Amino acid sequence: MPPRRRVRWTFVAALALTTAWGVSSALRHTRVPGDVLAYTECSFRGPARVVISPDLAPADTLPVRVHEQVHAEQCSALGPVRYRLRNLTGAGKLSLEVPAYCAAAQVRLKALRRPDIVRERMVDDLIAALNGLVDSAQIARTVARDCPLAAAHVARSE
Repeated sequence: MPPRRRVRWTFVAALALTTAWGVSSALRHTRVPGDVLAYTECSFRGPARVVISPDLAPADTLPVRVHEQVHAEQCSALGPVRYRLRNLTGAGKLSLEVPAYCAAAQVRLKALRRPDIVRERMVDDLIAALNGLVDSAQIARTVARDCPLAAAHVARSE
């Protein structure tokens, strides 16, 4: 008769706790988006596709389209796998979102001609988009460092 295998209860308990923690963490960090203005599909087949909501306000159409076009270019440059992987972390999402929000802010600036208001809206929108993923101070520092609009505004206000 073959020897009986012992169940390693410590291992089973650790595995169960790890699984429960993983499921709990995934559910806590799952975010239900509000009204989605637009999104970019980074397809494994063919080029990225930008989808714009028909409910989008006319004043927001061009900035949102420019924002999503940046994501489409990022998808093309990184490829769908690296693009998706970068979206998994707060720092990765920030590195994708700042250039997109900055490009949209450049378009808004042409219409509003108020860099202070445009910059404030850009930072507020980024903080809302990355809520719980990236600290607001880190977002403000990254915008000031990486967005020419923000850097020009900061330089003028000093």
